Amino acid sequence: MIGEIMLYSFGFAKARDLSRKMVATFKLASEQLSAQEHYDYGMRAVRSVINAAGVLKRRSPDMDEEQLLLLALRDVNVPKFLTCDLPLFDNIIFDLFPGVKHPEVDRKRLLDTLQDLAAKNNLQTAPAFLEKLVQLYDTVQVRQGLMLVGPTGGGKTTTYRLLADALTALKGIDDFQTVHVHTLNPKALTLGQLYGQFNASTHEWNDGVAAVLLRQAVRDTSPDRHWIMFDGPVDAIWIESMNSVLDDNKKLCLNSGEIISVTNRVTMMFEVEDLASASPATVSRCGMVYMEPAALGLSPLMVSWLATLPTSTFSSGERELFSELFEAFLSPAIAFVRQHCNELIRTVDNNLCASCLRLLDCLLTPFRPTEDRMPSKEALLSLREKVPSIFFFSLTWSVGSTTDTAGRAKFSAWLTSRISETKFEAPRLPAQASFYDACFRVEDGCWRLWGETRIPFAVPRDASYEQIVVPTPDSIRMTFLLQTLLQKRNNVLCAGPTGTGKTVNITEYLYTAAPDNVETIAITFSAQTHVNQTQDTIDGRMEKRRRGVFGPPAGKVAVVFVDDLNMPRKEEFGAQPPLELLRQWYVTAASL
Repeated sequence: MIGEIMLYSFGFAKARDLSRKMVATFKLASEQLSAQEHYDYGMRAVRSVINAAGVLKRRSPDMDEEQLLLLALRDVNVPKFLTCDLPLFDNIIFDLFPGVKHPEVDRKRLLDTLQDLAAKNNLQTAPAFLEKLVQLYDTVQVRQGLMLVGPTGGGKTTTYRLLADALTALKGIDDFQTVHVHTLNPKALTLGQLYGQFNASTHEWNDGVAAVLLRQAVRDTSPDRHWIMFDGPVDAIWIESMNSVLDDNKKLCLNSGEIISVTNRVTMMFEVEDLASASPATVSRCGMVYMEPAALGLSPLMVSWLATLPTSTFSSGERELFSELFEAFLSPAIAFVRQHCNELIRTVDNNLCASCLRLLDCLLTPFRPTEDRMPSKEALLSLREKVPSIFFFSLTWSVGSTTDTAGRAKFSAWLTSRISETKFEAPRLPAQASFYDACFRVEDGCWRLWGETRIPFAVPRDASYEQIVVPTPDSIRMTFLLQTLLQKRNNVLCAGPTGTGKTVNITEYLYTAAPDNVETIAITFSAQTHVNQTQDTIDGRMEKRRRGVFGPPAGKVAVVFVDDLNMPRKEEFGAQPPLELLRQWYVTAASL
């Protein structure tokens, strides 16, 4: 009845029949589709469909009303569904709307702009990626608040940033306007820092970050759009205060008594991995766009990486060789680790692929031209024969690096067997050595045992007992990987049981072997570590460059070494604020 009345108010002549079909769609979807935390079929979902249909009715008053409702149902619901649920939903719609064709919406201008910007940013416009961009755009049009949900590596951040750039580039055309994105991590702040709080000493009100951003956005009198992006875990500790912003009230109520009324030009966005800690009240107030890493696959990462290889030193033949190696080994290697090995830390496929590409980048540094140096002709001539070994070494210490000792033995045996099944020549490893026991030396193109890659060790005469670190194959290997990855400013996570030498090897490298321009900032986490302590420790070692910009001393590069990363106590819903603060720094590409 409610749906029927609302449809009548938007000018639908067949409101009764359409409302019944709409309700039946939600009822069947709730019964037949999988149960997910971000699925909602309640009254707010119904209202979203009706509002979307009303907008379409105003834009296309002559279009068939069943087509309008069908388009609204798809625009509102399809973005949140998992891939496995889409065929079921399509069948439901097909049964309820027999013979009704899905109307095509002209988005050529938007799609062309998205593809142009993607090309400029070396992003691959896979069909699934473009589809999610369009779905996000459609959701922004009909929702005050929305959530980008999905595992790490699904492209959530890239999607909303690229869409914002495209809408800004189209400013003045049709109804497109400039988009300003304001990003913050709610779990990297205390509740008082997020919304505001009274100072216990002065009893003065201190504004919170979210309140400041929202107030600035609503005071903007231009037609520009503002997206407030909360990039972090959603839980009841902080999200409940947002419910009044996300519903029809559109107001943020602060403890100071101030009420900030949100305009239609402001969209509240949330980027989150899952909604396990969110209440149904919050879920029902937001539009959902679900992004699956599996839908994109690994190909876009590999194609984008190949595009970064300089044409002056990497021929088309060498690029093709890399492509063949990726196709023959990368996905099968990840599948083998998933099925037959025990991972000490849970990873996602895209992360393993990205780790392999980062290590390849580091090992190929001698073959990349710089402003003051070109690779020698001899080095370039030997590149092609070195490529397979460089790839196998990178594959071992990326995809195969997260397993335990037994898993490493299995992975090395699998890789040896896999190579024998392909056209590639088996690497000449030292006798009885696995891929983990040897290092590929790019300089001379040979595999050497880790113990043979270091100069002879001698104990300094004036060294005390606790200062002596005797190199072992394990420590030499760890130091090499640290040095190789850090020289290209990659983030490195060293994980393992207590007493395996992680802290000793890292500190030994940072304080004795690292380049002179490295400024080490050491932090040791404990169960009592607070997010403010973490920020104060890092900020205390920084110098002010200009307003709002801080960095290490001039000519220095800061390396933040966090010991016992897992130690901060988890909050009620599982978040660890000190870790969220660190993630915020490197996700936003802040360079220390």
